[in-house]
Amino acid sequence: MRKKSHYALVAVLAMSIVAATGCSLTPEKTSTPSDSSQGATKGEQATNVMPTTVYVSNQNGFVVPLNIKMEKTNSIAKATLEHMVQGSSGDAALSGTGLHNVLPKGTQIKGVAINNHVARVDFSKDVLNYKSAAEEQAIVDSVVWTLTGIEGISKVQFAVEGRTQATLKNGTPIADAISRENGINLQVSKDVSNPTNATKLTLYFTGANPQGDYAYLVPVTRIVPKADASKMVDLTLAELAKGPNAAGLEAVVQPTMKLQKSEQKDKVAMLDFGDDFQVSSGTTAEKNMVNSIVLSVAANTGVQQVQFTVNGKAPKAQAAAAKPDINVAKHGLDLTKPVTTPKVINEQKL
Repeated sequence: MRKKSHYALVAVLAMSIVAATGCSLTPEKTSTPSDSSQGATKGEQATNVMPTTVYVSNQNGFVVPLNIKMEKTNSIAKATLEHMVQGSSGDAALSGTGLHNVLPKGTQIKGVAINNHVARVDFSKDVLNYKSAAEEQAIVDSVVWTLTGIEGISKVQFAVEGRTQATLKNGTPIADAISRENGINLQVSKDVSNPTNATKLTLYFTGANPQGDYAYLVPVTRIVPKADASKMVDLTLAELAKGPNAAGLEAVVQPTMKLQKSEQKDKVAMLDFGDDFQVSSGTTAEKNMVNSIVLSVAANTGVQQVQFTVNGKAPKAQAAAAKPDINVAKHGLDLTKPVTTPKVINEQKL
């Protein structure tokens, strides 16, 4: 389980490092549907669904992105939040994942107003029916990262029963509108003495349901000592190699996997590894490793693609198995050309 202490301190640190080095990645932007259905196929009209990314929680308290299918609506923000209430119809989309919604049962979304890219959300008082500081922080992270994944929203202002307030009941600041710059699943390195003069990284590790048959990527914001902005690729790989520093998550990059050389040109990062970089069998674990590196590097540098090489040469393309099992990636891996940042991080289990 995640440590429950120091959440108030973490909240203060989050507010104080908004200007720290690093950029946030939004690979799962949800577009607002058009009123017109022209151009849609008969199948699309019949299903009347749209993909949407919601941020939910796992059994260890980490907030996790999950791409689900929702009924099309012109009120995406409100409908998505209603989908995230415990005990709502949205619970069905989480079946088999080990994930759960974070908004307390009975929470009503009394209104969502979007102005100048800020979504002001008015919750009923039921939103305060949680027990711990950890649950409080998960609610804030989940709402902010879900809504800022919707096109046209970059910040979220919280209100309860029509009123804004300085903090939630366990001290999480909500007086001002909150953006992704505050981070998610926040970690502060022990060697950071001054968080206002630090570097903020977004790193992706893996988690799994208790049964072990559904794995997913989890974003973590890690605050580390101030680093040279030109060294962000190397720093990202070094921090990934250190692992998640928390129970319930698994490392995707082994400490033995050394980055021999990195170069960034335009929107492409070129990473050259040694022989320890293995993607020989196309397993889900290997696919998660590749996606973790791509998402993490993109989040911290702004690149859109990553080119992998091993000892200066592109790895051979791997085909998916003819009879794939739960450990084999569905589409295999092709690292002979640059890998584009995934638009969707974790898919709903079907």
